[in-house]
Amino acid sequence: MKASIALALLLLAGCSTLTLAPSDFAWPIMSELTADKNGNVKEERYHLSFNIKPLLFEELKDSVNVAGKSLSVIRDRQGFYYVTGPKFKKVYIFQHTTDGLGLSTSYEVQPAGLSNPEFEQRPPNIRLRSGRDSWLLTRHGVTTPPAPSGGAK
Repeated sequence: MKASIALALLLLAGCSTLTLAPSDFAWPIMSELTADKNGNVKEERYHLSFNIKPLLFEELKDSVNVAGKSLSVIRDRQGFYYVTGPKFKKVYIFQHTTDGLGLSTSYEVQPAGLSNPEFEQRPPNIRLRSGRDSWLLTRHGVTTPPAPSGGAK
């Protein structure tokens, strides 16, 4: 009886989850990634690579003309990837999955399309700038409305 209880306790202890916290997965600066002719982008510094064809089709309805297309990418403290690009209306937020990067959520920030999007860390948010407009983002959405064009930030 004692042996079976000890064995059960050992099995339960072996199933517990080890968590190292707090953790911070943020990239200090944005990466601009440019696609090759096959639609693949690669960030050597952070060991990240993925194919952008499905994203370009989702946003721009074109997955054929991919060579030279660029994306802006940054990673937040929780490990979510924020992705957008020139002419995009939305910001896409991805997370690691077994097979790659899975879409967590997306939301529209600029109905006319972004001109030259740039991300930067503004903990606990990600700041997105495009031209004179600016937004504070989280993986749950926009935390502040866009600043008026031409106005003070």
